[in-house]
Amino acid sequence: MTTVLLFLAVLSFLIAIHEAGHLASAKLSGVWVHEYSIGFGPSLLSKKIRETTYHLKPIPFGGYVKMAGEDVGEGEERDEEVPEDRKFYSQSPVTKMLISVSGPTMNVLAAVLIMILVVGATGTPRVSIYGFMENSPAEEKLSLGDQIISIGGENIVSTGQIDTAIKNQEGGPVSVTVYRGEERKAVDIEPRFYEEQGKYMLGVKLGTAMTNVITQVTEDSLPTRVGLKQGDKITAINGEPVKDAASIVHALEGVNEGEEITLQVKRNDNTLSLSATPEKPEEVITGFSLKTIRDPVGPLTAIKQGLNQIKTIIVLTYQGIRMIIRGQIAAGEAVTGPVGIANILGQSARQGFYSLFFMISLISLNLGLINLVPFPALDGSRIGYATYELIRGKPIPPEKEGLINSIGFFILIGLMLFITYRDIIKFFT
Repeated sequence: MTTVLLFLAVLSFLIAIHEAGHLASAKLSGVWVHEYSIGFGPSLLSKKIRETTYHLKPIPFGGYVKMAGEDVGEGEERDEEVPEDRKFYSQSPVTKMLISVSGPTMNVLAAVLIMILVVGATGTPRVSIYGFMENSPAEEKLSLGDQIISIGGENIVSTGQIDTAIKNQEGGPVSVTVYRGEERKAVDIEPRFYEEQGKYMLGVKLGTAMTNVITQVTEDSLPTRVGLKQGDKITAINGEPVKDAASIVHALEGVNEGEEITLQVKRNDNTLSLSATPEKPEEVITGFSLKTIRDPVGPLTAIKQGLNQIKTIIVLTYQGIRMIIRGQIAAGEAVTGPVGIANILGQSARQGFYSLFFMISLISLNLGLINLVPFPALDGSRIGYATYELIRGKPIPPEKEGLINSIGFFILIGLMLFITYRDIIKFFT
């Protein structure tokens, strides 16, 4: 029930700001707005302010802003008293574009703002050393689990900064400062040129710095079945002491497939021994999350890192779409519907504040980007119609536009029902 309520609250919020974008731009353009609605179906709450009636409706999978003259042939009776220059179809193509793009823009802006705020509130994760490459120049001076703080005096808050920091030193040894446990340590390392990567590197394998404390365990996973719980601290694997995520990964690298794994776990004041025999060692760590080590950041760093996160998500989204088109991954595996989103939100909420709001930002960003796709019944199609009008000097005939939108709407509804059905089956199986 908590997951359902969370999903409905998040979805309603994102729809509200999306439609608020359309509403604001329409009113600023002088377009007459009949209705602003969150949800579909019979109205639960309704209030009229000037010419616009505001609705809250029970079916939360969408919303709309109904403008005078938006769909020629529909609702013409209540459009009769509206001045011609305040109707949507009477506006210039540029104004139509601005009204159409304002909804997705609001979602993208909301995603950016949420990401910046969550980075500012939670800080940035430290970068940890998870291993060493062949002939690594850093292996003799750094240790597994060291957390990189700075390189050449430049603070490191993401793995992407490391290549730049090394390049900025213009050759020769670089000063690398790390945390080793509670101790701060500085060493000089001369980067080595790796031909395969085509650049100078420290020769380290990097990842997010995490402790050995479990923050969340996935249901029906191997860790759940062997008895791991939230709050447990893993202290040893097959007798090898572990103190963080890097040492946990290193300990599992020495385990062969089908070999029994024994975890020593501290739970409150008790020490437990839990055993599992997975087909592959990585099954043990794919079913739980560990506490991330974070550092507080200032406003400028929060803005920079928040924007970098958004950039990364956009790039990954583009790569995912390209892989679907090329057939490298199945569309059914990459696309999820309301049930799948609700499940992901619930899991994110259990992982903590950062995971939840990161996911809300991600959903808002995807909602904005998807609506820009020029598919009938999406905002992108109206932008396409306005572009056509701007180039040709005349709009698409209203009856043709209405037919295209109707077909697109029914295709979208069909896709949503199919994806939802598939998510339900996946959820129960």
